Amino acid sequence: MPRTQNLPPKVNDLKRQRSSHKWTLILISGILTILISLLLLLTVVPIVSPSAGADLADMLRAVVGPGPVAVLESISFQLQDVYNQVRYQVSGDQSQIAFSDPAQNQIIPTYALSTPATGVAQNKPVLSSTPDVQNTSDPVRNVISDAPQIGWQAYGPIVNGLPAMARTLVMLDPQRSYTAIALVRIDLSRLQLNIMPGNIEPAHPSGISQAIPDLGMVPPPEQSQLVAAFNGGFKQVHGHYGMMVDGITLLPPKKGMATVALYKGGQVKIGAWGTDIDQTTDLVAFRQNCPLLIESGKVNPALYNDNRSAWGTTENTDITWRTGLGITQDGHYLIYSVGNGTTVATLAESLQQAGANMAMQLDIHQYYAHFNTYTYQPNTDPNTFASYQLIGERLVQEMVYNPHLYLTPNTRDFFYLTSH
Repeated sequence: MPRTQNLPPKVNDLKRQRSSHKWTLILISGILTILISLLLLLTVVPIVSPSAGADLADMLRAVVGPGPVAVLESISFQLQDVYNQVRYQVSGDQSQIAFSDPAQNQIIPTYALSTPATGVAQNKPVLSSTPDVQNTSDPVRNVISDAPQIGWQAYGPIVNGLPAMARTLVMLDPQRSYTAIALVRIDLSRLQLNIMPGNIEPAHPSGISQAIPDLGMVPPPEQSQLVAAFNGGFKQVHGHYGMMVDGITLLPPKKGMATVALYKGGQVKIGAWGTDIDQTTDLVAFRQNCPLLIESGKVNPALYNDNRSAWGTTENTDITWRTGLGITQDGHYLIYSVGNGTTVATLAESLQQAGANMAMQLDIHQYYAHFNTYTYQPNTDPNTFASYQLIGERLVQEMVYNPHLYLTPNTRDFFYLTSH
């Protein structure tokens, strides 16, 4: 007969409780070990390889969902921020973002932020200037010298004898000297904005490739006019934001969300759906992503409060790579913004200082931040007979280098600019 049957009931109960506590501790230790391991992976892997970090995050989302991964990502962003600040000190105070062209890596200081003590900023809006005639009777505006002046430099291919884009680097966060924000000002009188869905994201109805045969890439007939291309917004799972291309709705629009809209004749608008933008007969394409960053020249005050759902599943105060898009009050200039370590608020402030009257966030994370310009270069591919091939060059060195980005099918949606 087993000895435990001869023990008093209280002794047996105590042994069972101890055994139960033991297995509970083992279970908790196992869960904590897994969580710490995942956190370390989400922190270290993106530093070593942005592409592997993106794949790891997507894999985890598929297993446990976007919510738990977002919490781990927020913690990993904090750890990466600490690492980057230490790296900045060790490297001799070298900024960790620079233009791909080393000859134009001057960082232009900007005014200190004027955020009130309450945490709500309502900076005076900076609007684009009246046409710059350059001491001539020609009313053509100059993308480099037009206001606001924050160190613009000519950028990208020349279009009809004049620059169509300008770029600059600004520093806005005095607590993070390793960061900067690259801005690109785009002259919409010389360039046409286009939207293309990826061949996977955002998710779309089956058979859409029949209506859009070049899904995920710049259509070959338009590649001879291609000047630049840049990343789109979030995946469908991160907000189900609306998208329409060539009059075909991939995802229905959400009321109140920031929307970039394209119209017949080439007009571009950015605003809130249902207030500034709505379904009209001349609307041909749109892309939504989160609430507005800037509305009528003013930074959205909600940006200065922690929020894990409005501007992505991570908190809007998290420090990470972010991209955004703005437009001047007169619609003449489109402005692209990318920072290597920013909050959503800092991203908005960079767009405001560049003259944006309306603005929205696009995608986040280093692996998904892309801005390429394109030029024809002598062909070195032995598998083709063409004398020249179209090659893309990234805006900043830290962006993932892919000279054929958007020239072949891409999984994510994007914007591209063609000459008129």
